[in-house]
Amino acid sequence: MSTHDTVIVGNALAGMVAALELANQGKPVTLVNPGGPLGGYFAGFEIDGVMFDAGLVVLELNGYLDQVNQLSTYDPHTRNDVGRFLNIVHAWALQYTPLHQCDMPKMWLQNQAYDDVMLSNSYHTFSQLPFAKESISELQDISVAPDIHARQKASGHAYHTLDFLTASLANHGKSMHEHIIAPYLTKALGVTADQVLARYHRIAWLPLFYPETLLSSFQGQPVSLPPTLLHYPVSGGVAGMVKQVRQQLLAHPNITYLQQPIQSVEKTADGWQIKLPDSVLKTDKLVWTGAPAALLKASGKQPATVQEIKASIAILFLRLKKEDVRKTYTLLHVLDMDKCAYRITNQTACADDANDDMNIVVEFNQAYFKQLYGESPEDEKIVAVLLAELVAMGMVTAESKPLLAAVKSVPGGFLVPDAKARDAWDHDHQAVSALHPGIELLAMSSGFFVTSLNDQIIQGLHYAETRLNT
Repeated sequence: MSTHDTVIVGNALAGMVAALELANQGKPVTLVNPGGPLGGYFAGFEIDGVMFDAGLVVLELNGYLDQVNQLSTYDPHTRNDVGRFLNIVHAWALQYTPLHQCDMPKMWLQNQAYDDVMLSNSYHTFSQLPFAKESISELQDISVAPDIHARQKASGHAYHTLDFLTASLANHGKSMHEHIIAPYLTKALGVTADQVLARYHRIAWLPLFYPETLLSSFQGQPVSLPPTLLHYPVSGGVAGMVKQVRQQLLAHPNITYLQQPIQSVEKTADGWQIKLPDSVLKTDKLVWTGAPAALLKASGKQPATVQEIKASIAILFLRLKKEDVRKTYTLLHVLDMDKCAYRITNQTACADDANDDMNIVVEFNQAYFKQLYGESPEDEKIVAVLLAELVAMGMVTAESKPLLAAVKSVPGGFLVPDAKARDAWDHDHQAVSALHPGIELLAMSSGFFVTSLNDQIIQGLHYAETRLNT
């Protein structure tokens, strides 16, 4: 049995950030990876020597909350609390890579491209939408109950159980819901809005606007809130940035890295004992970045049993000659139901890369592919069909021949944020807190769906600062 100062378990970026910050301050750290690439989702994919991010992975650095520097006040249980620390995220990222502010994202609706309102909050777009007249009439008649008004979405009690269908219809009206919200949920996750908790609407990549703001926007009146600005690393994308963190971590003399499964976690009078296949680690400072259910199992306890709704993650990675790309969108949300793709990211354009080739990532749902095209999706068919969709939207030439084309799919890879999944997570988190009150919980264990890129960076920095100040 060997004694260690701090043991961090998991492959999450939050644990990597914490380990490196502590090590840089002279603290010895042991990082145990039970499996998977360091950085998890943010590690991206290397395909034939080309690095891609796993779909849309960007940094949002201009939130509407006042910026603060007191990391000690960060609370992962407050929805989007990370928005107060975006300046810190920005400064951290610049240690590893310059960032490029992406051009305005777009959305494809009724065979036309508009400035994006789903992720980018481009309020000036609303008055241009083909259903603006209907929305104005609906919003003028809306009287939202105070407890389900969108201003309550972060902490209001009703939003603990409120479904997204009720919240969207109440705050957006029928027209916007049916033209924006419902199509995207169907195409991306294969679910309806009543299956998603409204508080977690951003997990499903969808907005929830104040009705007063929407009405002003549909009427063409100026809104004081600026569009969301998205930033992207100029070299290698987010995966390239995470790769640099990984390289520094693995080379650091104060970090011991072990890639082994966890057999058990036991609390003793002297601290924790983490049993690995060939050793036992002892520590009085344990950090866990995996799911709380996994920690319960490792502790010999039974996590909550729940029938989860999971959507299939599917991504087409393309590398095209720049001359074959007719329209360059940094990001395009595709709302038209006759297209299988729901989101297209030109990662080369996001980075403002002058390379002669472009890396484009097309996200889609395999179940919707089968529904739309009436057959089981095979990779060769997927490539041909999605390329044809890009051609139909005028994005690439009909003669385009990819330099690289690869499909990655994970059936049941995305957990839909519904009430059952949230309640199961809450049960497991409370059980872990009661069983091991001294363990620090980051990433998947810090809060329900508090796993964004920004959150994980702040969680790692927050833990390291807290640890160094005690």
